Formats: sequence, C-alpha cells, structure tokens
Amino acid sequence: MNSFFDTQILKQIIENESNPKKIHNFLTNDFCNELLKCRKNIQKKMVDREESTKLPFDWNDHIIFKELKKKIENITGTFNVNDFEPHFITTRFPLRLHADTGKNPNDLIFKNIVIPLEINYTDEKFKHNKSHTLIFKNKWYNRSAIFTTKTSDNYDFIIKDHLNNFVDIVNIHDFKNVVNKTENDQIIKYNNNKFFVNEKFKLYINTLAKTKRYNIRTSEHIINDQKFDLEVYNKYLTHQPYEDCTSLEVDQAISWSVGSLIIWDRVRIHCSDNFLKNNIESKTCIALFTSK
Repeated sequence: MNSFFDTQILKQIIENESNPKKIHNFLTNDFCNELLKCRKNIQKKMVDREESTKLPFDWNDHIIFKELKKKIENITGTFNVNDFEPHFITTRFPLRLHADTGKNPNDLIFKNIVIPLEINYTDEKFKHNKSHTLIFKNKWYNRSAIFTTKTSDNYDFIIKDHLNNFVDIVNIHDFKNVVNKTENDQIIKYNNNKFFVNEKFKLYINTLAKTKRYNIRTSEHIINDQKFDLEVYNKYLTHQPYEDCTSLEVDQAISWSVGSLIIWDRVRIHCSDNFLKNNIESKTCIALFTSK
C-alpha cells in the first residue's frame, strides 16, 4: 500500500475507519438558520472564487459554534481540526473527485464531516430535486489530491467563460499570459472555450495566478483499466471527464437534506454530483476535516 503517512499513524488511521453514514435531522431548521446568520458576521478572510466561496470560523467565535462541536462529538467522539479551520463553503460548481487527506504525514486524520445548511434552486418548482455527495469504495493514503487524467503543477482553476459555463483551466499561468496580451473588450478563444476579456477579468485572472491549489492533481488513483459504470456516470458525474473515473466504484450516493450530518473517512475518494443538472444554483454547508 503506497502511503506518505508515518507507519504507526497509518496503522491508527486504518483502525479508525468506518462506513460512511448520514444522520437525518441532526440539526433543527432554526439551528441551521442561526448558523447562517452567524456566517454573515464572521470577520475572517474568505476565499471567494467563481466556483465556490469558503469562509473559516473558530469554535470560540460564537456560542452556537461551541454547541455545534459538542453535538458532533456526541456522534464521533473528541476530535481536532488541524490543517484546515472549520469552514462554511458555498459551491456553485460541483466538487470534483478528490480526497482531503492533508499534507502532514504525522497527522492522525479521522473523518470528513458535512452539514448541509442551504440549497438554492433556479426555481422553487425544482425543490424536490436532490443533490448528493458521492463516496467511493476507493481509498487514498497520500496527500490531498484532485483525481484527473489532466495533471498539472497545481495551478488549475475553474472559471466561467463568456457564456457563463464553468471551464477547467489546467494552467492558470499560461492562460494569464494569453489574457494579458489581449486588448480589453475582446473575446478570445482558449482550448475551445471563449472568454470575454476586460480589465476586471484580467485582475481576477492575475489574482488567481498568485495562488496555488492546496491539492495536487494526479492520475495515480487509476490502478487498472476497469471502466466506470456508465449509467452511474450519466446520473451523477457528468461534470467530470469520464476517463477520470476509471478504476473507481461508488460506495454510497448520499443525498443532501438541510440539517443532516454526513460523515466518512478522510481517506475516501469523494465528490459532489452534478447538481447543476438538477437546477440547483448553489449549496452551502459546514465542512470539517477532523483528526484524532
């Protein structure tokens, strides 16, 4: 088994593994609404990109966060949050195949925890549509990664083209060079997608180019030529290239419901479904990457 974790740490990580599960009605609607209100008053710096917004918080920021931690620990036992602060995340583009294993080989990683707080639909008539988190049977014992056949040096970003479609830019530096050479108020073509370039767009792309993704991009999750179930792919995963799913097998597709708690091992490969197909504009949750 390939792993970057310390041998004894790896042994304990494996001993702590368990099946993914969902706890319905973990929080009341009132509790969820209070959390969303608190989010508006958090002063910490957010990471705000076209595909998602992340806002970290501290358990001591408000009494409701302390109450939340107690409620979670009644389910999981005590835990720490080491390499990422607890955070609110609003996703506007579905999360791709990845694993949140961190970067520290001495961190006794434990569970991913997601608590859905809000789902926004393009129209109220679609409120019956579901969104899901897909947990795969496949496990990853190396550092945090996005799984794709289109590998890079971790300068990849999802941005919108001029038709408002999300596009995976594998090398933001190469894209930045093209954008900076373009006159303002022009449409350019880049890798078969078109982008409207103006001063605001240039500023956004140049800002992205100053940062680097936390996760590596790798295709090492592909360990055989087993084709992914095409029916499952068409139902859930059309935001991800089909070839990226080679070798993978879904364990559970866990539906989102506000106030529930979804929990799985941090070594599990997972992703969102393509909720955009179900007329969902965005969804917000609290996400925790816990350690023991």
